[in-house]
Amino acid sequence: MEDTLHYQPIWPDSPQAGWNLVQVLKMTTTRACWMRCRFCDFSRFVPMIDDHPVAPLSFLQKSQTHTALSESYDLIKLRGGLSFYEPWSYFRSAIRHIHKRNPAPLQALSAVEVQHFHRVEHKPVQELLEEIFWAGAVSLGPGGSELLIDSWRQEMSSLRLSSQEWLNIHRIAAQVGLKSVAGLMVFPGISEQQIWDHLQILRELKSLSVIEIKPLRALGTDLEIMGKPHLFEILATVEVIKKHLPHVVVAMSIDHLSRDVCDLLQWHGVSRAMITKDVIEA
Repeated sequence: MEDTLHYQPIWPDSPQAGWNLVQVLKMTTTRACWMRCRFCDFSRFVPMIDDHPVAPLSFLQKSQTHTALSESYDLIKLRGGLSFYEPWSYFRSAIRHIHKRNPAPLQALSAVEVQHFHRVEHKPVQELLEEIFWAGAVSLGPGGSELLIDSWRQEMSSLRLSSQEWLNIHRIAAQVGLKSVAGLMVFPGISEQQIWDHLQILRELKSLSVIEIKPLRALGTDLEIMGKPHLFEILATVEVIKKHLPHVVVAMSIDHLSRDVCDLLQWHGVSRAMITKDVIEA
């Protein structure tokens, strides 16, 4: 397989897939995190050692009282950094409150948080996942699956869980009833071989139903100099996914994208278009 990623234009005879608009509520647990992933423009670094004051989280209170949870959504995405200051039970309770207040499908946390609490509180992975399912989540988020190539992960996020650890957590998640959602980060210069290697790992996850495309946004990080991926790289990535995993739904956020770009994404195989309707910050 060539390293160069080739884009094959698809002429508009008929779309590759339907177009399902998904209105999303994004909820952030915390922006504090100790992992310091090079590609992350979301969290702020908080070391694991020394005395670094961190304000107590207000997320649990917001899950009980925030008015946005009275609105209608197609999906609630719960994401955040990694905190040592609140126990696992804090986040489990918040998930439960969100589910009780709003009937929308809830995508709660990710394999990264599961691994974190497995290490910190010495709770079995299956027990954590069973509690997430009990609290009302339908799936984990795709976090941790940006690119399932361990050499790349070692360079970009050396403290993150390995590809095999991510895969094992999602296998157990499927056993307890959680749906499998993966991601794929598209960065400038991504090769077809890298995409293929990523998909080879995902092939092992028989319960996989959705791959969320995430173009690199690294403002304020040491990867900012790379810039954003070209639209053709995103379209070519979608083509490779649909070629090798045609049964999987390809999803992508279309916030701030033009109608023309959305049309191109649909023609090339993106069938789930996520629109941020509301945001509840930490």
